[in-house]
Formats: sequence, structure tokens, C-alpha cells
Amino acid sequence: MKATAHETTNRIVELSLPESLSLKESPPIPDDHVAHLLSLARMGQTTLASDHLLFPEINGRLSEIVGGFIRKLNLLFSLSRPGLHEPNESLERKIRLRQYSYEVMLEMALNFYGLESRWLDEKEKSDSLGYILNVLEEWEDREREEGEGSIAEAVISKWLSKMKRVQKGSSMAAKTALRIEEGIDFKKNLFAQFLKRAEREIKENIYYQMVKEGFCKFGNDYAIGLRWLRHLGFEQVSTNPVLAARAYQDEPALTTLFQNEVKRHPDFKRWSANSSRYGDEITLYATLLALWDNLHVFRPLFFNLREISGGGVVSFQLNPNIAHLVEESIRDVFAAFSLASENLSLYDQYLLAGYRMDGWKGRPNLVIKVAATTPAARTITRTINSFGFGSNITVDYSVSQEATLILEEMEGMADAIKKGIRPTQLYMTNMGGRLESHLREIKLEELFKELKRKVGEKKALQKVEHLSEANGTKEKVSGAKSYEEKVLAATRFAHGQKTLNEPIFNALEEVASNEFLKKWEDVIGKSGTLVARRVWGLFFSDENRKKWIAYLMNRKGITQVQARLIMDRIHYLPASKRKPFDTYWTLTSRNLVHTEFPDHQENVRKMAETSQLDLEGINESISHTFPGEVLDLLNQMEDFRKAYEINPELANIFKDAGISGDFGLGGLTPSDWPEFGPVQKTSAEFKGAYDTFQKEMVSILKGSASRPKKRPTTKR
Repeated sequence: MKATAHETTNRIVELSLPESLSLKESPPIPDDHVAHLLSLARMGQTTLASDHLLFPEINGRLSEIVGGFIRKLNLLFSLSRPGLHEPNESLERKIRLRQYSYEVMLEMALNFYGLESRWLDEKEKSDSLGYILNVLEEWEDREREEGEGSIAEAVISKWLSKMKRVQKGSSMAAKTALRIEEGIDFKKNLFAQFLKRAEREIKENIYYQMVKEGFCKFGNDYAIGLRWLRHLGFEQVSTNPVLAARAYQDEPALTTLFQNEVKRHPDFKRWSANSSRYGDEITLYATLLALWDNLHVFRPLFFNLREISGGGVVSFQLNPNIAHLVEESIRDVFAAFSLASENLSLYDQYLLAGYRMDGWKGRPNLVIKVAATTPAARTITRTINSFGFGSNITVDYSVSQEATLILEEMEGMADAIKKGIRPTQLYMTNMGGRLESHLREIKLEELFKELKRKVGEKKALQKVEHLSEANGTKEKVSGAKSYEEKVLAATRFAHGQKTLNEPIFNALEEVASNEFLKKWEDVIGKSGTLVARRVWGLFFSDENRKKWIAYLMNRKGITQVQARLIMDRIHYLPASKRKPFDTYWTLTSRNLVHTEFPDHQENVRKMAETSQLDLEGINESISHTFPGEVLDLLNQMEDFRKAYEINPELANIFKDAGISGDFGLGGLTPSDWPEFGPVQKTSAEFKGAYDTFQKEMVSILKGSASRPKKRPTTKR
């Protein structure tokens, strides 16, 4: 059955991919912004074209350039009317030229609404938006008169579909796309409706408001959906093996990209001949391939924020199976930065064509995630920062881990500065939600042990089985052997037991009252925040920040300006949050960037919308305190004390730096890190995800190697 014009148009638009950047075939045009934009649009590089206008150097000419570009696009659009009886190749080319015209206008408009354009002249942005809306209306009217399938509708549907795929529909981005779509009348001109609703979704979003008002900075804990978040003011993205795998699952185009690009890789033959031996190399390449778009999305921010906050950075995690090996980890750091430099060297020539830019041009907006799982993390952190690469410390939950490695970051940056290397922004992650889950699991183990002692194993087993039916862990509990194993299967966060809730109350009614359990749920839910507030205060409070500047000057022989730069560049990074308050309890305008999982973002947005949140009441909430009874209860738990207190080594350093306070001495030492419960749980999860991802990528590579090469077609 022959496809209709509508079906043909949708298929062509949905499957379209931009042409690869090529200095030989389509070089950048540095002396004419309009011609450069047109060239990029014809290649399908529509997001790159729209981002080309995000630099303040364009002020004074922005509206003139947008108008000139529209004049060129208008001619292109008119000459690209698709005829249904044309040869397929000609039909596809014309549809795509119109598609790209629509797309580049859409992306420019969203950029001008978003916070990534806050350094552009407001009057010129307003004028440019008017031009864009007018030409989009004209194009849609023309298409309606032609009556041969709406390319405008296909473009908007593709944009919405891509947003709805993020985290399989549970993300803030996906929910936003649904709200935009629900308000569109597809019988009328679409772009005016779409852009009006998109502008409202951007400017009424709580994240946009918090960033614009300077309450805090935010990043994404997921590898896709970044452009929308950039409009809201997000300036960072964190990735790990779990998230890299999910990016390939959520975005089918990534697998296609890997299949196409890996065959061009210089090591393809070697990898194909013995793919199991080179699995780590293949996985590194696959992960970085998923990150190129992340680097590109935040590239304009990296240049525009480099002296303000150092933002626009992508965090890339090393292979978790070699996190304990110094030389091997550092080798992968060099490989990652080399590949990123190569990619961005080409990309920047197009993004920055016609602009003056200093020595940051070509420097990757990439930092390396170093897992704080063993003492080796100290050497890795200090070394890569001494080269100016930058780190993001991860798999850490305790004051002692985080303080120790902040000190190593400071040491490494000071060594870099003394060699003339200016550091980028770097991070210290706090996995407070994972600490919270670990403490809850320990408490439940303790209570179910008491239940067995009090009522006997048979009745206690019945209670566990009833719990498993209520919380969806029945299959896991059935597969476990001993009572203790069944308790673990029923109470793990990863298996679905998120809080101390009604099914838990029923299971433990013989040993604990509802009031008792609710109190513990409340205080455990504050454990990660307590660690975050303590570490941030130790280093970045007004009083202590001055002391660390003096400490660096004395210890490393650097100037006050250099020491201030080091302290400016370290940003605390609360992560793995379980509830909206994990964000609202830790806001500050200095030295902190939240990294948010996409479904958590939606929960934060909904809470702000439903509770009429008082922004002033949460301003600088990182410095707020909880009632004393919270800490009193948590201190009954040994693992909380390990997470919250410091150790003797740190106590001596703090004394030298003049940091005063009673922080305890029972915190983890570096030799304790590998044995700490949250470290073991997270490491096992990351290693499992990495190994699974590696098998998938090796399998795809084998499939690519076995397929015969297609005969090249003539480019028209």
C-alpha cells in the first residue's frame, strides 16, 4: 500500500540525521555569519547554527544577522517545495531542507527564551523573536496552501517525541512535552502555539526562577534531554556507566551513530578481530560517543561562563573496574581528553566562526569522575588536577571522604596554577540519597532481627512475605534462602522499598510503633543533608573560606588571587536525591551545583507548583540547621557517625588551617573506604552496569563488522 504524503513526510523527518562536519566539504565561513548559518542549516546542523548566536560579541548585530538569515532561508524554503512524484532522493532532500529551516528557527527561539542567552541584548532578542514568529507563520500558511503534508507538524512531533523519551517518560522534560502537546490545536498554525507554551514552561519553571534569582546552580544527572534543561539555566551534566547505558536505551539514534562511527575508527579492525580483549577500549569509545552531544550542548556556556562560574562542564566517569589502579585510570583520563580535544577542535571551528576567543578555545569542557572507593583516589585526583584536567569525586557519602579529596583537588590545582595552567570548574559529589538509603536498610535489618527474636522465625518469615507482596519484591524474596537474605531482598532501596511506609509499619508492629518508625524515617531522610551542610560549611562558609585561602598561600606559595581562584573553582555537588527537600534544604549561590535526576526534577517542580514555595524562605538553606534531636537520634547509628565525623589526619589539617569546631574523630579513614556499606553497594551497581554495557557494545560492534559495507551513493 502506497504511503500518504503525511506518512512520507513524517518518516523522512523522523529519520533525518545531520551531515557530519567536514572542513573539506563544508568549511566554516568566518567572515559572514549569515552565510555560515545558512551552510549549517543546509547540513542539518540546526542546533549548532542556533548556538552560534549565543555569544555577547554578536550584540549590536544580532537582529540584523537573524533578519539576513531569514531572508536566505525564505528563498531556500520557497525553492524546496516537495513534489510527491519526484524521485525519492530529490523528495527527501527538499523535505529536509524545509525541515531544517523550521528546526533552526525553533531552536533559535528557544535559546532566546532561555537563560543561555542572558548576555545578549534584550531588545535585539525581542526583535529577532518577532522576525522568527512571522516567518514561521508565513511558512505554515504556504504549506497549508500547497496541501502536501505538513512538515511543520512533523518537526514539532519529532521534537516532542524526543523530549518524551527522556527517562522513558518519567522525566521533567517528558512531562513538559506532554503539557505543551496537550495545549496545541493541530488544526491551526502550530509554531505560534508551540513557542508560546514553551516560553511559559521555561519562564514559570522553578529551576529557571532559582537560577535567574541567583539562588543556586543546577546540573543534570542524565546523559540526554540537556538542551531543554539548558534553557532553564542548567549548566552541568554528570554521567556514569549506568547513565551511559540508559542513554543508549532511551535514544535509539545513539546505537545507529555508534554503528556508523565505529567502522571509521582507526582501531576498528583490531577491535573486530578480538573484541573481547579490547572491550574496555570499545566501551570507552561508546561512552564518549554518547557524551559528544553533552559537550556540544554546554559548549557556549563553557565559553561564556568561564570567568564567572566556570560552568558548562560535562563529568565523565572512568571505568569502575580499574578505579583502584592509578596508572591505568590516568591512562584513560589522557585517552578521554585526547578524543574530546579532537572532537571539539573541529566543532569549535563551526561554533566560533567569526568570533575572537582566547586560549580556552579547543579546551575540552570535560572533567573526570574519580570514584572515592580506595585510597588510590587521592593520587588520581591530585595528579589529574595538576595537569589541569579537573575532577568530579564520586561514590562518596562521608565528611572524611569528601574533605580528604577536596584537599587533594586543592593541592592538584595549586600545582597546575604554578605551571601557568588555569583550572576549570571541578566538583565534589555528595551521594546523600545513597547514604540515606543505606542507613534505612541497616535500621530495617536491625528491626527485622528483633522481630525474629521476639515472635520466632516462622511468624517473622510470614511478615516478610506479606511485605514482599505489598512492595513488589515477592519474586526476589522467594528466590532468597535464609531469613536474613529474604529480609535483605525485601528491604533494599534498589528492590523498591523507598521509605519506612505503611507496609513496613504492619510488618514491624510487634517491635516498633508507627510513631517510632515515622521518627526514624524523618531523621534518616536528613542524614545526607547533614553531611552536605557540614562539608560545605567546613570549606565554603565565609569564615572558613578565608582560612583556606591563607592556608593555600602559605602551604603552596601561591598568591591570594590564585588561592581565591582555586576556592572559586571547587563546587560541591549534591546528588542521588530521594525527595524534593534534598534540593530545597541545600541551596546556596556559592560553590555549589545540584545535579538532578530527571524524575527528581519533576518532583521538585511539582512541589514548588503545589505548595506555593517561598523562595526567600529557602535562600541560602545550606546554612540552615535541623533540631538537635535529629542529630541525637542519628548518632545512635555507627555508620552515620562514620559518615558525619572526621578522622585524626583531617583534624590535624583543620587545626593547621585554623578551622575550629568539634567534628568528632570516628570518621572513615581512607583505608576504611572500600569496606563502607554505601561504597560497596554503589560500586557493585556501577560495575554490574558497566559490564552489561560493555557486552552490549561489543555485540553491536560484532554485528557492524559482520554486515557487508553498502555501496557508496553519489552525494547530491
